[in-house]
Amino acid sequence: MKPTPATLYAAVACISSLLCLGPAGAQDKASAQLEQLSAFIGDGTCTGNLLMKHAYPTTARYHSEKTLGDRWIVVQYDEDATPSNTRPYHVAQYFSYDAKAGHFIDVILDSSGENYGAGTSSGWQGNVITFENTVLTGGGHFVFRDVFTLNGAKVASHTGYQRDKSGKWVKTDHETCKRT
Repeated sequence: MKPTPATLYAAVACISSLLCLGPAGAQDKASAQLEQLSAFIGDGTCTGNLLMKHAYPTTARYHSEKTLGDRWIVVQYDEDATPSNTRPYHVAQYFSYDAKAGHFIDVILDSSGENYGAGTSSGWQGNVITFENTVLTGGGHFVFRDVFTLNGAKVASHTGYQRDKSGKWVKTDHETCKRT
């Protein structure tokens, strides 16, 4: 059947609107996907343990909010100085969603002044989301996993993993967090 001019104009109008909405549609998808990370937003305290060479208990505070035009969520995590933790760890971790790539992204900056990284996540698997990050440090790099677990609608814990020399994932730290 040959299209009539009205049908042809309607088809062109629909295609044009879809093409024009491409970037806006991607931004809307990114915003909608970012809402999946709303469990990170808020303030709280965390207690846990560094499990590496010089293991010690940790206590910390965090503050999380949307930033940069509500396109990112930033989590600022600040450990408390204690007699066993004389060099407390501080980190800013930014989370967003890359609509074109179809995955979550994160960027990490820490207080060492030497480490920074970026990574991706395919999203929530039940109540767990895992970001696999490449961390650059001192001219080298390593792969690190950040695993966050929910309790209801709130992030309840974080566990870090790093590969050992044999390639096995080893737990580096674990914190349990509570909203304040």
